[in-house]
Amino acid sequence: MPWDKEKEKAYKKAWNERNRERKAATNKAWNERNRERKAATDKAWRERNRERIAATDKAWRKRNGERLAVQKRAWHEKNREERVAANKAWRKRNPEKTSAIGKAWRKRNHELVTEKDRRRRAKEKNAQVHLTANEKAKLLVLERTRSELQRETGIVYHIDHIIPLAHGGLHHPINLRILEGAENLSKQDKLLPEAIALAPEHFRLYSERVDPERAWEFVRQLAEGLGLSEDNLDALITGKPIKGKPTLEDFFA
Repeated sequence: MPWDKEKEKAYKKAWNERNRERKAATNKAWNERNRERKAATDKAWRERNRERIAATDKAWRKRNGERLAVQKRAWHEKNREERVAANKAWRKRNPEKTSAIGKAWRKRNHELVTEKDRRRRAKEKNAQVHLTANEKAKLLVLERTRSELQRETGIVYHIDHIIPLAHGGLHHPINLRILEGAENLSKQDKLLPEAIALAPEHFRLYSERVDPERAWEFVRQLAEGLGLSEDNLDALITGKPIKGKPTLEDFFA
């Protein structure tokens, strides 16, 4: 009878299915007896098939991206304390490498570092609210635009807080704009007509994301800077015209 390759293949597959546990136990016992030999064989195979392994791993990660992300977050949560301790110990053993890695990261993420420093200064002045992911992205785009504009023109540009932090102005996209450095330095902590126009939105953000008490503190802080009396607080909140004070329309006229 001629040899039937397909029939033999089917027979082996069926045998493996029937004897899966037996085969697994046999393989495990052989691996235990030949640990060094297996390690050497596996290493040699990996060396010969490095590109194939890399391609297979890449394809698998692409197919299972969400699953990997979930597993990674779960692992980090479960091992947070051990991971922090291990990282701290590594940094202590490798101060020069740590410094070099930090310097390289800051260079690659200049916009992020600069923006983080601005948020820190705002926090020190109690002029910060929780930012959504979209709002944080807008801040990075603003800093990136400022940096590119400065590089292309050779002129120094700053990110200006329209209502200065000293008067309770928030570090938030609604309160930021790009100004030439000289103009921003001449402005310093002055309150321009735009400050009055932005007061209602500031009040809302402070009320919703901090608390009403801080919102009213901001209004009084701004009123004091503008030289307004307590009678004008409601007008600041509602955006109504304030007698004797220029409006935003006057500013652009």
